[in-house]
Amino acid sequence: MNKYSPSLSRLVMLAQGRPSLLALPLILYQDQEDLDDQQLAAGLGCSVDMLTRLALCERPRPAPHFREDVERIAHYIQADPMQLAMVIRAAESREALRQRAVAAQDRAQRTLLAARDNEEACNE
Repeated sequence: MNKYSPSLSRLVMLAQGRPSLLALPLILYQDQEDLDDQQLAAGLGCSVDMLTRLALCERPRPAPHFREDVERIAHYIQADPMQLAMVIRAAESREALRQRAVAAQDRAQRTLLAARDNEEACNE
């Protein structure tokens, strides 16, 4: 009965590159919390099959629409709205921290390259 799983799994993998969808923040959340699909689904109060649908959902809009959007998504995947809201907030926080870390690393690398270039120019 689950003949569409491979196709949906592929869509989720592709969706990780789409910032408007929940796929990437959920993957980051699972990785950082060391949760497998069964544990995440249990925490949300939904079936594992619904995680694919969740990953393909658009992110909830900011307040004042956040609650309404989360409730709609929770109804769609048959999950607990409060748990879903907490997971989404935590996932988005982790994603923001990851983006800041990558940006800081990029700035540090550019600073080192600039310093090296400056040192090479002074040695010429």
